[in-house]
Amino acid sequence: MKRNWPDYDPTVAFFPVELKPVFIQSSRQSDDLFDDVGYQALPRHFAVVESESDYVFAVVTENYKLVTNQQAYELAAEALKSVFDFTALKDMACLKIIMPKTRSFCHIDLIHKESDFEPWKDDQWIPFIRITNSYNRTHRLRFEIGFCRLTNLNEVIFESKSVEISFAHTKQLQDIMLRWHENLGEIKELEIEFVNQLKNLERFHVPRRWMLPLACKVFGIQLNPKRTISPNRINELTLFRNAIDLLTNDYFSALGEQGYAALNVLMDYASQPVGVMSPENRIDGYQRKAGNWINDFSQQIERREFSFEKYLNDYITTSKMITEL
Repeated sequence: MKRNWPDYDPTVAFFPVELKPVFIQSSRQSDDLFDDVGYQALPRHFAVVESESDYVFAVVTENYKLVTNQQAYELAAEALKSVFDFTALKDMACLKIIMPKTRSFCHIDLIHKESDFEPWKDDQWIPFIRITNSYNRTHRLRFEIGFCRLTNLNEVIFESKSVEISFAHTKQLQDIMLRWHENLGEIKELEIEFVNQLKNLERFHVPRRWMLPLACKVFGIQLNPKRTISPNRINELTLFRNAIDLLTNDYFSALGEQGYAALNVLMDYASQPVGVMSPENRIDGYQRKAGNWINDFSQQIERREFSFEKYLNDYITTSKMITEL
């Protein structure tokens, strides 16, 4: 089944950035009351600056290696050719760009348009490479493999198949990229592993009533019954609850009360979080948590002593408090 890809333009993240010297105010000791106050360069320190506006992202030391988003993209494009075994970059598409208004960091997701697969009939997925880069030192340059469900373009990060690259030691780059390729192996092997995980989830019964506490557990939302909740927090939690309830109704009605439906609820919320400040800052982390949940839940539920009451524990109390808001 062919489809039109949401091919975004990655060049929106290619704005010019440079390192500039940092100056501090200094005043010379002088008897002249009209002597000008001068500035002197701060040794071994530089500012990471957006060239067009002079907006300062961060102050760094001389050991910092500036890697632009464009440079990161070009490195990933080469990695993508190796991982997906193709040579023409025209076969590559930009699936998504996640970037805050400050443009201090970005995630760019790249796919090979001919690499989709179907765990089940008419349920297409595609692997992608996520480039992560930042100018304010909140993220190191990172390449990761993830998977995207094409029905709704929701994504999970396959965190065990990733590489974090520190450009403090640029001579090691070739070795790091080689180790990443060796770690990944064949992309088809990753697809088979992921499909097995999805089919494993489908086997597990997940009652609808546990979806809200499950979402609280996965995304780390926990309330203290002894503390008062602020009005702003009440509003955020209400938005979260309503979103999970709506997604639960949609996916559980379509797929039944099972683990694959639960994963889709988690993926959908992770890709479009509400009830949080700066959603762009949460998407990547939430998608990791959704991906990590797959293995954790599969291992836990296979245990003979498993029960949802034990597995969800205090998150059941949290979900009850959220329901009563």
